Amino acid sequence: MVKCPRCGHENLPSFPTCSRCGTPFAGAVGPATQLPPGSRGIPQPPDEYNSLMASRAAASKKNRAIFGGIFFVAAIAVMYFWWTGRKSSSAQQEKLNFFERWAELEKRETGAFFNCVMASEVDMNLFNTADQVQQRVESAYFTQQKTFSEHLTTDCVPKIERARSAFAALKEVPAEFAPPLAKYQDVLPQLQNGIEEYAEKIKGRQGVKDVDQTIQEMGMAWHSGGRSAPEGAAYERFLLCAIPGIGKMKDPQAVLELMADACFKKDPVVFMDRVRKDCGPLLDAQGKASGKAVKLPSKFAEDDRDLQAWESCSKRSRKGKKAIDLASFLKSVGDYMEARTGVVKVAREIRGSSGTK
Repeated sequence: MVKCPRCGHENLPSFPTCSRCGTPFAGAVGPATQLPPGSRGIPQPPDEYNSLMASRAAASKKNRAIFGGIFFVAAIAVMYFWWTGRKSSSAQQEKLNFFERWAELEKRETGAFFNCVMASEVDMNLFNTADQVQQRVESAYFTQQKTFSEHLTTDCVPKIERARSAFAALKEVPAEFAPPLAKYQDVLPQLQNGIEEYAEKIKGRQGVKDVDQTIQEMGMAWHSGGRSAPEGAAYERFLLCAIPGIGKMKDPQAVLELMADACFKKDPVVFMDRVRKDCGPLLDAQGKASGKAVKLPSKFAEDDRDLQAWESCSKRSRKGKKAIDLASFLKSVGDYMEARTGVVKVAREIRGSSGTK
């Protein structure tokens, strides 16, 4: 190959001039290659030059075909991945849209039930323990003690029934949401049963408080020297029933120790339930009790610390009774919170996989 001294282009040895810039090569021009008089331009190259140009053209055409094919395949691949990604994103968005509908329904229907039970607007996300739920329900009870049972039955139960119907009507549930949503729907009737049970149990609370108050009133009369009066006789009969063997105890301290064991070391609910049920009726001063029979030594009437013991035991038993009354409902609330968290967790996983914040 001959390198052009002017442009540096590589030429075949037989070329008289540079095929790029036309610069003549020294000693290469002969009669056979000289230009005719009056002609312009570069002389016609020999067959070798034509062959080289044809080879270059063929190579260029081949390269264009190769790059064109590569571009076509790349374009198809880009379109495919774009379409697939768009389709996947669309499917994920539909799932998230379903969750948003569920969340709105949960807030409107199930939320209305809890607002009713707690007599105020509440956010269930703020409750971390069953004790917190119990305190809110009991606070609502104290605002309307005489009518709270009826309120729960006539106002709140229909709301949870409506919530059950609303969630049962959900259609086209995404597969990921099916298991946690089924668990969520299963807990709704448990919430209803729990609040109905609670509403029934609190009906007897006023009667319990009445018995506890009567114990104090009759006991004060007995300790005030009215042992022979109907009230004093009624309280003595009550003591003989409530504290078996009291007549054989050496002093009032023994009575206090027995009550401390029953109310503080053991279950005060069990103890007071028996006392109220079996011995409470004996506190009726207008009934069989009279002032004729005095069986307990006077030393028991002279020490009125038993009244404080009865008051403490009564309060502890009522407090324990509240927890028992709400036990079924509180368990269902715990199951509800767990099921609700399960649905939210699925939504977060879908949102995370789609890159949606």
